[in-house]
Amino acid sequence: MKKLALISVVGLILTGCGGSDSNSNGSNDNNTQAPSAVQGTIDSVSGNTIVVNGYSYQVDSANYAGEDVAIADLEKNMMVSISSNARSTNDGAQLTLEPTIVGQITYIAPNNISFIVNGITLTYSGLSEEIGVDDWVMVSSLPTANAGYKVLSVVKFAPSEPYETVEVEGLITNLDVNTLTFKLGGALTVEYTMDSIDNDSNESQLADGLWVEVTGSMVGSVLQAKEVEVEDFDEIDNDTEIEGIITWVANDKLSFDLSYKGRFVVNDNTRYEDGNKSNLTVGTEVEVTTKQANGENVATEIEFEHHDDTQDWSDNDIEFEGRVHNVKGQSNFEIQTKSGDQLIYVNKNTRYENEWGMDVALDLDELSGKLVEVETYKIDNQYIASEIEAEDND
Repeated sequence: MKKLALISVVGLILTGCGGSDSNSNGSNDNNTQAPSAVQGTIDSVSGNTIVVNGYSYQVDSANYAGEDVAIADLEKNMMVSISSNARSTNDGAQLTLEPTIVGQITYIAPNNISFIVNGITLTYSGLSEEIGVDDWVMVSSLPTANAGYKVLSVVKFAPSEPYETVEVEGLITNLDVNTLTFKLGGALTVEYTMDSIDNDSNESQLADGLWVEVTGSMVGSVLQAKEVEVEDFDEIDNDTEIEGIITWVANDKLSFDLSYKGRFVVNDNTRYEDGNKSNLTVGTEVEVTTKQANGENVATEIEFEHHDDTQDWSDNDIEFEGRVHNVKGQSNFEIQTKSGDQLIYVNKNTRYENEWGMDVALDLDELSGKLVEVETYKIDNQYIASEIEAEDND
């Protein structure tokens, strides 16, 4: 097998699946123009032509973490993002590798299917026999229903120098602001400092249920974070196509969450390919083309791939109804239901609709004592609120 070599360090990137056939100038054979930017998995590599989500791009350069990667070393099913100027100039596209997990393999099961990287047990039937214990690998994956990872590819790489920085993306669970620790992937313990939290945006506060990218070093079984960055879709450009998996859907199917990272809304102008609005269900893999409108990401087109039948997604669409009490700061609260009290966690992606049907900023102190309906998804035995709707309290 090829071994990915970083010309100065190591690399990779995120999400993807196929679309329709295309040619090498960034447009389809049927004259449908390729998106100006794409996040997805590599379909194929031929010279400098990289096909992602069914669209071909002439790639000038590939990199990971600021380091160059040889285009010839890229492989199918690596998760990447491509930004292209080819639609307005003759310049080629820039490709960025963004793996879900980067680290050293510490165990491979005798069946060569189960293995451990950074303390996380992964399953992948396509693991090359040329990959062994102590090898550095880049893992591309999609989220699952239980905080784990659906592995798409595992690529061995050769650092250009001694390399100890690891990377793990995943959902925060069991956040403890007193000990400054949390879990990733339901298993890996992360220790962080306040200085390690990325403050590039106004929304830098960590919370259970947020998808983050953590870089740092493994000390025993603990990942000591150098940087923790919340991953979202808050600053994506118009006409970007993103591949991912639906992780929550509103009851009216007018909005959905993609890969736990952020929300997209649909309207009468949303186009559907290989399905329709009724196919918006949790666990369905899709390609979403988006634009910004009124501060929201609007899905202009949704292409349905297939449903992830390997996971039980039934726990990712759970609704509670009752009265809010026992509010704990701005991170969680209890709701009194007919079957007993239930602890609910909130984060920056939680939407709140008041009694008058208006989306307003979430303030749990003001919510205390109110009757509400809460739409949640369950991760690592924690219920994360996607949407909270206040009922008429009269």
